[in-house]
Amino acid sequence: MTKKSKKESTLYYFYSVGCVFCTKVEPIVDKLNSNGYDIVKLDTTHKANELFKKEIEEKFKIKCGTPLLVNSDTGNSICGYRDEETIKKWADGEKIPKPPKPKSKPPKLPTDFFDEKQIKSFKKKYNKWLKENSHLKELQTSEQIIDKFKTAQKQREAQKQSLDGRLKTIENNLQKLMNHLGVK
Repeated sequence: MTKKSKKESTLYYFYSVGCVFCTKVEPIVDKLNSNGYDIVKLDTTHKANELFKKEIEEKFKIKCGTPLLVNSDTGNSICGYRDEETIKKWADGEKIPKPPKPKSKPPKLPTDFFDEKQIKSFKKKYNKWLKENSHLKELQTSEQIIDKFKTAQKQREAQKQSLDGRLKTIENNLQKLMNHLGVK
């Protein structure tokens, strides 16, 4: 384990409130700091921190939202979420290559997940895209994607039916009350 000397740290972790990936990086940064690293955490919702981030991005020609981990001496940076092992390597000064990117955009999702023609077309296009992007790790299969969206669509329909049923009951009760009161 490499420990930084007590001079001012040059390792910075820029994060923002509400950033989902920041919530995954923060515990890793905290763990590294508790093991002797000195990674300064800077919330970009504070104007001075945002300006400092922009200054570093301009200096090293970095384009990144949050999370951003950067060595302000060398420009060695990580944009986005990476695992603990990768972040530790960065903190030790190792150059971290950018993660692989897809060769093209994935196909558009079906508009109706219960329309077999749309599903078949999506699966064909997505499976082709999946083969073209086999260099990417942990991609979902077309079946996993369809199942997830079918489940969500069923839940929305059930909520709508439940709401429609409750509205119908309320309408019936109001009609009974109006009839009882003699209101037309």
